[in-house]
Amino acid sequence: MRKYLPNLFAVLLFFFFMNARAQTSFSHEVGGFFGIASFQTDMGLSTEFAAANQASIGFGLAYYLKFFGSQYNWRSGSSFFSEHFKLKVEFSYINNSNVPFEPSGLNSKLDNMKAAIKLYNGGLNLEYYILALEDYSSFYRTSGSINPFVSVGVHYSYSQPDILVNDVSLKGTEEPYTDLIDKWQEGAVFLEPENIFSATAGVGVRFGLERIDFCLEGRYQYYFSDVVEGLNAPNDPANKSNDSMVFVNAGVIYVFGKY
Repeated sequence: MRKYLPNLFAVLLFFFFMNARAQTSFSHEVGGFFGIASFQTDMGLSTEFAAANQASIGFGLAYYLKFFGSQYNWRSGSSFFSEHFKLKVEFSYINNSNVPFEPSGLNSKLDNMKAAIKLYNGGLNLEYYILALEDYSSFYRTSGSINPFVSVGVHYSYSQPDILVNDVSLKGTEEPYTDLIDKWQEGAVFLEPENIFSATAGVGVRFGLERIDFCLEGRYQYYFSDVVEGLNAPNDPANKSNDSMVFVNAGVIYVFGKY
């Protein structure tokens, strides 16, 4: 499926901007966000969700395209799409240099190892707002407006993984890695940078004040790869699932031309 995702990016961009041209005008928003990212990888049992100490801080920038102008009103015409959808383009960075195996105490070799995950991420998200954006975003709305939304997206990540044993990186060493358990000693450690695509789904809420909006979102991100953290033992049924992440974030957004 990964080979089709670049084409999907191009199709989505074409569709959104052709739709925007069909409207009388469109408007823009920019913002920044930060939050907690929790990974689910092979550094833990597949039956357990990532532990709290595998969480890390992520932050980034976002651009929103609305498919009507900042001075929108009923006379300018609208469609269901322009009243409920926004396109979000985002860039984010997540770095966690201390991802231990969870739960601890199962094996001394597992306790001595940890992963480091560094991700540069960019993506497109389509957000659907429950309430009409005409009422929420128009210049005459009152402060304190709330609008829930759901989103889906396609993202690209540049991953730089590492595996450390007693805080010493395995980079530059040769297999077999005798300090690791058997299934990871040969053919299961990948420490080269990776280009990874992923799919996202999220829910959130926008809260509008007089000049800015606040946003709170929870998002699930499924990677089309099992080497985000550098480990993949394909012959082990316990490692059959790809890596994933839950990202809970808050943002501040400036709306151009609202006043």
